[in-house]
Parts: sequence; C-alpha cells; structure tokens
Amino acid sequence: MTSSHRDVPETGDLLVTVRRHERAAVVTVAGEIDLVTAPELDEIVTGVVDESPEVLVVDLRKVTFLSSAGLQVLAAAHQRLGERRLRVVSTSHVTTRPLTSTGLDTWIGLFTTVDEALASGTEA
Repeated sequence: MTSSHRDVPETGDLLVTVRRHERAAVVTVAGEIDLVTAPELDEIVTGVVDESPEVLVVDLRKVTFLSSAGLQVLAAAHQRLGERRLRVVSTSHVTTRPLTSTGLDTWIGLFTTVDEALASGTEA
C-alpha cells in the first residue's frame, strides 16, 4: 500500500489523501468540496481513475460541505469507471443527503466504513 496527499493550495480548505491497495485505490477527502475545490479534487480523482483500479473508494467522512460541483466529480468518476466500481464512504447527512436526494446512491455504492467498501465484492 502506498500513500500520498496534496493540499489544495488556493484555499487550504481541502485535504486529499490517496492510498493504494492491491486492487483498489482509496481517496480520503477532508474539508469543503465546493466550486473552488472541486476542480482540484477532480484532477486527483481523474489521475487515480487513469491508473485503472478495480475499485475506487472515496471516503467523505471528513467532508464538511458537498456542493453540486462535488457531486459532478463523483458522477464523472462513476461514468469513467463503470458499474459499481466507485464506492463512497459517508456517515454524515452533509454528504449522504446530497447523494441520496439526487439518486446517485443508486449507481454508486454507499458504505459507512472504508473496510466495508473494500470488502464488498463486485456488487456494491
């Protein structure tokens, strides 16, 4: 497993960590995902997707705000990865509510822990 992290330099409101597992990549996000920070998150997620992990887990448990721009990043990652290969970890209404109210949770696996998301078979 390897690990790296990048702060978004423009605002400092977002911290993104990428860890790689055997067949998966875990992107952990902390802070606010808004119009300012979503492009940086998209750049990082796109870079991870380009490495073709079998599964991409995006951990949003430390996210304090999730805008529609952040939802677009997740939807684009889902589209690039294909069916049920994107899994989101969320335990807060701040991140779960936008996913469920838009219906994204019907396409993207929603879990409460990274371990659950990683342990899940091909079905999310």
